[in-house]
Amino acid sequence: MINKHFLLLLLPKITLLPLIMFTPFLLHAETSNMYSSIPSISTIRVSPDEVKGIHITSSVASNLGLFKQCLSLADRTELNAVVIDIKETDGAIAYRADIPLAREIGAIKPMMDIDEIVRLCNQHRLYKIARICVFKDNLLAQKRPDMAIVDKNGRIWSDFKGCHWTNPYSQDVWEYNFNLAKDVISHGFDEIQFDYLRFPTDGQISNCWYGAERDNKTARATISDFVRFCKQGLGAKGYISVDVFGLSIDRDLGIGQDFIEIAKYADFISPMVYPSHYYRGEYGLTNPDAMPYDVINFSTRIAMSKLKGTSCKLRSWLQDFSLKHQYGPVEVQLQIKALSQHGCNSWLLWNPFCRYTEEALIPENNADDKNKNGNFYIPFPLEQELIKNEPLKLAGLSTVSSVLTERCSSSYDY
Repeated sequence: MINKHFLLLLLPKITLLPLIMFTPFLLHAETSNMYSSIPSISTIRVSPDEVKGIHITSSVASNLGLFKQCLSLADRTELNAVVIDIKETDGAIAYRADIPLAREIGAIKPMMDIDEIVRLCNQHRLYKIARICVFKDNLLAQKRPDMAIVDKNGRIWSDFKGCHWTNPYSQDVWEYNFNLAKDVISHGFDEIQFDYLRFPTDGQISNCWYGAERDNKTARATISDFVRFCKQGLGAKGYISVDVFGLSIDRDLGIGQDFIEIAKYADFISPMVYPSHYYRGEYGLTNPDAMPYDVINFSTRIAMSKLKGTSCKLRSWLQDFSLKHQYGPVEVQLQIKALSQHGCNSWLLWNPFCRYTEEALIPENNADDKNKNGNFYIPFPLEQELIKNEPLKLAGLSTVSSVLTERCSSSYDY
């Protein structure tokens, strides 16, 4: 998923021309008996609404020594959840899944012992989330061209990186990914997190062929219908969350991610609000990458307003990596604090190398004593005054992020 860190950087250069598609399949999971074998959700010690998690790649999870280091970090800090890669964009499934089609196409690459992973997570009282990349699936598209996005000459289409995508309108693709989700839940995971639940953003997308005409309206309906299909199938047997681009919170990017429609069916929605992914001028900020508090504050306010009237909860992906601006404990904590200002106590940290900033996290023995407004103490009047003055031109030390970063770095323990 490291390459998605750069996808938003490409968006302004990409013209999302009208593509071609056909009407989505009408699927009725609620009338099927194929889901009756899914066991009930295991006893969860962590409330899904209070998840504080980290992403773990399948390669790290497959190395029990490295995986136990992640568990040790959770033992020492406020962390209480893990997001583990089960199927990445290459299409490989990282455990011995009971999926006939996956075996047929050679997608089973049993790097990890999923039952041992679940056992260890339960032993450490961690909430378990399985990440599944859905429509960007290079292997399935290659092995089953009938399930792939093709070009207008009938050849399997590929993006700029040479990766193939499955057709979001294919019922068989829907069933394949749902069957994987169902199997993962049967092994004891608490939640399925769908990623790459969208149409392509790069490559000659105007040359994509889906079988008939396509437009943004039906693209949005297809993505949300897939979420509904999976939610109806799992029912109360497992939770569903969806990763979306941060910018999709308040605009149509032409990739099928309608924030409100997805929220109607998902239990949790996780916008990737990494400050480094926003352009200068977004939310009126001169340098979003250096303004982590401001980016999360603005994006969270909009997201919370969009989620009103739904049962879906916000659980944002936060940045614990550096691109241009160097990120450390203060930058990570400012993002968490911005969420908490809006009453959001659930979040996920992303680092492509699974190296997380322990200093940004509350030690386990102090977790119950933490200030309700964030991880470290910040004088309330200053912060509140700056928040009230958001109409000001946000630049330099007139931003919440820059003032708080300066004060926390020099004067306050965190």
